[in-house]
Amino acid sequence: MENNKIDQKHLDALRELANIGVGNAVTSLSQMLGEEKIKMEVPEVSMVSLQDLPESLGGAEFSVAGVYIEASGGVKLTILFALPLESAGNLISALLPQEKIDMFDEMSLSVLTEVGNILTSSYLTAISYLTDLQLMPSPPQIAIDMAGAIITTVLAEAELIEEEVLLLTTTLFAEDTKIEGNILIIPDAGALGKIFSLMGLK
Repeated sequence: MENNKIDQKHLDALRELANIGVGNAVTSLSQMLGEEKIKMEVPEVSMVSLQDLPESLGGAEFSVAGVYIEASGGVKLTILFALPLESAGNLISALLPQEKIDMFDEMSLSVLTEVGNILTSSYLTAISYLTDLQLMPSPPQIAIDMAGAIITTVLAEAELIEEEVLLLTTTLFAEDTKIEGNILIIPDAGALGKIFSLMGLK
C-alpha cells in the first residue's frame, strides 16, 4: 500500500472482509438465539480519518453503547462495535423480551457485551481467514458514554495508530426489530499495510 493510499482494489478487499464478517456474525448470533431469525445487511465500507471519527458515530456528544476488543498476533488492532442507545435498547428488548429494560443493569450489559463480542470477534476471524494471521482477542470491554469519550478511551489504550480507520456501517434485524450500528477497525501503526500485503495487495 503505497503512501497509505486506499484505492478501489483495497476497498474491494475490505468489502470481502465485511461479507465474511457478516456471515460469521449471523451464524454465531443464530446459534446464540436458537430459533430467533437474525439478518444483517452487508455493511457500507469506508475509511474515516481520526478527526472525523466522533462525527461518524453521530457526534462527539452523542450517547452510544460500545463494546471493543484488542487483538494481537503479527499485527495489533482494536475492533469497536458502537450503536446508539435507542438501538441498544431495541437489541436488549429483542433478546430479553420478558425483562423490563434498564440499560445499565447487569443483565442488559451482559447481553450487549455478548453480542458485541460476537460481532467484533466475527470480523477478527474474517481478518485471520484472509491473512492467515493468528490473531488473539482480549476479553471484551463495554462502555456507555458519549461517542467522543469512548473513542478517546479506545485510542488511549492503543499504540501509535494509522491516520484512518475502517468504518463498517450496518443494520441488524432480530425478527421485526431493527438495530443500527457501526463496526470500527482501528489498526496500530503499520497494521493496515501488513494486512493488505498478506491479502496480496500493495
